[in-house]
Amino acid sequence: MIDIRLDEVDRKIIELMQKNPKLSQTQIARMVELSQPSVSARIKRLKEAGFISVNVGTDIKKAGLHVAKIDFPKNRDLKECISCPYILGIVETEDAKTIYVVGEDFSSIESVAKKNFGVDGIKAVIASRPDFIMPLKMSKDEKCVSCECESCEYYISGKCLGCPLSNYYRGKLW
Repeated sequence: MIDIRLDEVDRKIIELMQKNPKLSQTQIARMVELSQPSVSARIKRLKEAGFISVNVGTDIKKAGLHVAKIDFPKNRDLKECISCPYILGIVETEDAKTIYVVGEDFSSIESVAKKNFGVDGIKAVIASRPDFIMPLKMSKDEKCVSCECESCEYYISGKCLGCPLSNYYRGKLW
């Protein structure tokens, strides 16, 4: 339940920050005709309420990456894929789950889908509006426990670039 009442100034501040996150509070204050301390207090309140959050991500299209979605039944356990760098995220509805998979090429995405989920049919994301900007998992601190690239038929045949969390990865992104 929403625990804050937004007024026109709050909505304008959110809009301005979404359009240009680099705006200073002084610039925003001029645009909404308030003092900088008033804007600062509003931004703090909006952040605490979850209406403004900073999220650094990658522009998927501009970076030349590909995304596919894979649908699963609601009861499918997908916890094992949370740490996989190829997985952008999981969306759950009342009757299904969808994962979004990112990769440098569709062959690797298809290989991840087949090997990790037993899925042949992936749906390529061909367009998004606005731009599809998502955080990528770039940490090498975790180790993959499921890929075993050295014995994977997709990796050996060159259909997959390998797991970014392993020493076998042949791509350029991770």
